[in-house]
Amino acid sequence: MASLSYSFRIGRSTTSTIIRETCEAISSSLQPIVLAKPDRNIWLDIAEGYHEQWQFPNCLGAIDGKHVLMQAPPKSGSRFHNYKGTFSIILLACVDANYKFVLVDIGAEGHNSDGGVFKNSIFGQSLEKGTLDLPCPVEIPGTTKMLPFLFIGDEAFPLKSNLMRPYPGVALSKDKAIFNYCLSRARRCVENAFGIMASRFRIFRKPLVSSFETSTFTVAAAVCLHNFIKSAEEEVPSCERRYCPLDFADNMSPDGYINDGRW
Repeated sequence: MASLSYSFRIGRSTTSTIIRETCEAISSSLQPIVLAKPDRNIWLDIAEGYHEQWQFPNCLGAIDGKHVLMQAPPKSGSRFHNYKGTFSIILLACVDANYKFVLVDIGAEGHNSDGGVFKNSIFGQSLEKGTLDLPCPVEIPGTTKMLPFLFIGDEAFPLKSNLMRPYPGVALSKDKAIFNYCLSRARRCVENAFGIMASRFRIFRKPLVSSFETSTFTVAAAVCLHNFIKSAEEEVPSCERRYCPLDFADNMSPDGYINDGRW
């Protein structure tokens, strides 16, 4: 902000106000377009994407939290101090198979765990109350078993009827190890989405030097712009997209599965 204030010959507090208002305008304008609340048809499209691209049926999204580093707000004590020894706010996100954010919760204090943020978020409470308009259970392809649609997360999240997490432990049976591998492979979508956003907007490579409100609006604007760019990239062939491995097509088998040599 000091550099911007010198470049445009305006006060530092004025620069901060302009940045906050701009980020707020971006997020409020784009949110209804690129981050609207999903309905049942959108949930079905997301599940189809996970099944086709990551071979994980009935998946409605991968959930995880990202610590966005920031300067500790005045008189905040240890509320924003996280387990990494830094200060942060938490971006809790649900991501589809194309690395686009579906639902987000921004602004939780850094000392909270991902599971605690999820429990207290509107997303988590809506899932618990059953008000997300999720599709009805369907048969898993190739079987006659009816299973519900669900979200996937890591060990930080609780196991629920609509939320799946890996089997705990190290010495697992082959079936459990294969399941953990498949779940973790699909769950990488949320990790990749965080990485792509941080690569596009390099401001997240270092702590945000702004107030809590400005930091929250900055993250919200970045999430909306990320979805806006990803939506535009969907019209480009996958081999020409910026964030696509060069050997992605070479690793695909004729039936659409990844040939990584593990199973």
